[in-house]
Amino acid sequence: MKKSNKNTSLKYLELAKEKEEIGEYKEALGYYKKSIEEDPENIEAYFGLNLINSYIEMEKELKDDDDSDNINRHIELFNIFNEFLDKKR
Repeated sequence: MKKSNKNTSLKYLELAKEKEEIGEYKEALGYYKKSIEEDPENIEAYFGLNLINSYIEMEKELKDDDDSDNINRHIELFNIFNEFLDKKR
C-alpha cells in the first residue's frame, strides 16, 4: 500500500485549483486525482473532483442543449459552492 504524502497532495490540490480558476477543467481533474492518490483522506480534493466533473458535464450540456436558463441555475449553484469553499480557506 502506498504511503500517504500530504505535502505532495496539497501541491497537486493547489495546481488543480489554479487550473480550475482559468477554466482548464480537464487538467484540474487530473490534478485532483493525483492529489487523492497521494492522500486518499484529502476530503477537499474529493469535493473538487466532483465539482470539476459537474463543470465538465455542464459544458457538455451547454454544447448539446439550448436550455440556458437551466444551465445558468447550475452555474449559480456551483459559484455559491466555490464562494463557500473560498471562505473556509
